[in-house]
This record gives sequence, structure tokens and C-alpha cells, in this order.
Amino acid sequence: MEKLSICVICGSKNVTTKTKINDHAFSNKEFGVSRCNSCLVLFTSPRPKKNEIIKYYNLNKYDSYDTSVGLWGVLYRFSQKINNYYKVGVLKKHHMGSLLDYGSGAGSFVEYSNQKGFVSMGYEPINKTHAKGTVNTDGYLNNKYDWITMWHVLEHTHNPANTVKKLSGLLKKGGLMAIALPNNNSYDNFYYKNYWAGYDVPRHLFHFNRKSFFCFSKYLKLEIIEEKPLLLDSIYVSMLSEKYKKSPFSYLFGFIVGLVSNISALITGNYSSIIYILRKC
Repeated sequence: MEKLSICVICGSKNVTTKTKINDHAFSNKEFGVSRCNSCLVLFTSPRPKKNEIIKYYNLNKYDSYDTSVGLWGVLYRFSQKINNYYKVGVLKKHHMGSLLDYGSGAGSFVEYSNQKGFVSMGYEPINKTHAKGTVNTDGYLNNKYDWITMWHVLEHTHNPANTVKKLSGLLKKGGLMAIALPNNNSYDNFYYKNYWAGYDVPRHLFHFNRKSFFCFSKYLKLEIIEEKPLLLDSIYVSMLSEKYKKSPFSYLFGFIVGLVSNISALITGNYSSIIYILRKC
């Protein structure tokens, strides 16, 4: 484990401990969440080192990799199909072309976007998937892309700034990035507090909201040109949070809280999960 006393993103020493949260999904271990008072990002500390983090991914049960036929797995993959349709629609409004999906999980988005006219490949560093079009090596670095997508991936990286810098250097002229992140200023976070599944410690090493991600993108000289909500994520996260609370009616209560979260966000803009479309300044 490594304890961070300096913000990895901006280098500030102005860091305070915000709260402590259990890994409700697998280990039940407690992890701290600290706040950088300069760039406003939250981060998990202490956190597993790069060579330790794999221990906290249950590759048979983690939703991004799970292929089980249980009710939860069926619901997750159904919502994943809807989200893939929506994501491709968001990208197409800007332009099509070659696409790198960084952190592609089981390769669902790579497969779907290829079917819809993109020339897509995926890179997956943890799950050694054999999904079509997905690689586990650094071969993706040899190409340039019209799109680089990170669907709930950036928060898993040990150094988000370095990761985005490296990836933005792979963009063609006029290329764009799409980064989807949980929003810790959402209603469902305020409702569930330390049970909020969006924290997902220690797999989520960083925790953003709209303000902190704006600071992050400005620091990297990237411009946010569009924000789009992922409406199903609030329901998924709320159902999962209810499961963590051991609610006997997790699906029903989670659906209601997720729906309220989306309605609240119509006023505040703070959806549970947000896609940021970025370009180089």
C-alpha cells in the first residue's frame, strides 16, 4: 500500500483526509479518501500499488468482465447494450473514424462501435480478454486515432494526468476524447454517502465531479466541448449501493433513488455519471 501526502495530479501538498470507505464489493477493507484543496480532486489513500491492484479485481464477478447468466448480470448487459447505442450516437454527432477504447473490459463497446461504422480497437490492461479487436500489449501506441474513449476507466489509473497526456498524443488532427466518470456531486452520492457504489474503493483511485474535472482538463490544456449524461448509470449505481446496504428490495429502492437522482440533475446538471467530450486547446 502507498499513502499519498501529495496530489498526484497537480503536485499540491494541500491535502486533507475527507472520509473512510469500505470496499463493499469484495475485500471489505477500509480505505481513506483524501481531497486536494488545490485541484479539488478526491483520491484513495492509502491505495494498492500497481503490482497489488489486481488482487482487488474479482475477474469472475466484476461487472465489466462478468459473463454470468444471473439476474444482475443479465440486467447489467442489457443496460450496457443501451449505453453502447447511446455512446455511439454521442460520438457520431461529432465525427466517425478510427477509435481506441482504452480500458475496454470484455470488449463490448469495441465490438458494437465496429458494427456501427467506426474502425475500433481496444486496450485492456487487467482482464486478459480475447475479445475481438482488443489487445493487452502496447501495440496501440503505434497508431493515431480520430477518437480515444475511456468509459469509466480514468478513475482506475494510478496517474490520470500522465495517462491522458499519453493518450491525447495519439489523437489525429481534430481528434477528440470521450471520458465517462462517476460524479461525486450527484444526488445518489449524497443519499448513499459511504455506501455509494460510485466510490468503488480501492479500484477507483480517483473521484471526480464536474468542477474538479474542469480543473483537471484545464491543467492538461484540454477543452470540454460537451457534457452528456449516462442516465442508466444512476439506476445501476443506486441498485448496487442498495445491495451494499443489504436492502431486501435493492432493485426497487435503487430504481427509485436513481430516478430521483436523474430528475434532480435536470436542475443541477449533476448526473450520477457524465461523458465529457474533449479536444486539445
